[in-house]
Amino acid sequence: MSDDTDFVALYNELGLDAECSMLHFKHAYRRRVMQLHPDHQRQPADVARLQRLNRMYAAALDFHRTHGRLPGASRPTPAAADEDAGATPFVDTLAPAPTPAFVTPGRAWTRESESANDIEIDAGPAPVTGFPRRRRYLLMLALLALALYWWGAQKTSTPSLDPAGPGDAVSPGLGAPDLSLRLAVGMDHPQARRILGDPESEHAARWDYGPSWVEFRCGKVTGWYSSPLRPLKVDEESAHAATAEVPHC
Repeated sequence: MSDDTDFVALYNELGLDAECSMLHFKHAYRRRVMQLHPDHQRQPADVARLQRLNRMYAAALDFHRTHGRLPGASRPTPAAADEDAGATPFVDTLAPAPTPAFVTPGRAWTRESESANDIEIDAGPAPVTGFPRRRRYLLMLALLALALYWWGAQKTSTPSLDPAGPGDAVSPGLGAPDLSLRLAVGMDHPQARRILGDPESEHAARWDYGPSWVEFRCGKVTGWYSSPLRPLKVDEESAHAATAEVPHC
């Protein structure tokens, strides 16, 4: 079955079955065209899907003209014009029925114009007359967010003389002290305390931090053990140079 005669997909697209009336069939088709047409503002247009819907709809109308029923129907399907006299007009309860997109602007809709436009529907993209207001607002918000992000990054990287301010963010080369964030071999007691904090148990040659510990000799760090249960902020690479860097008392 080709795409043009895939009537199961057509009925699924329109939300109908093969036993529906022609009046409901045409109303459902026009409502679906509204949703897929490029002029529709409530959701993005799908031109390829609309063109395929047009071909399947035209094939269904040809089948009805030849066999007197819709494809897959078990009984004859009366034409939409025959039902208008005695049947209750179909009312769309889901959404207000706007003017069909395929009716020429400024021209009153009639049933003759409906028949003439059943198959030939211009599905090409509509000319863009202006940038939608909603997209303009979204673009302005995105630019504002980028400006705020850039301003915050510049503020964070600006040196501060306030002791309570972001002192660690001082740019190198401005005379700021070199504040190490990890313990290294050869550091003294004040540096170790600033990085690791106060130990749980403190001795001249060893500080204990729970299962972890740091060893000292002559007031300088000589080594450590960083337990996975309480890891220490240490420089693992400096441990390999412990013999060369640790001074002798």
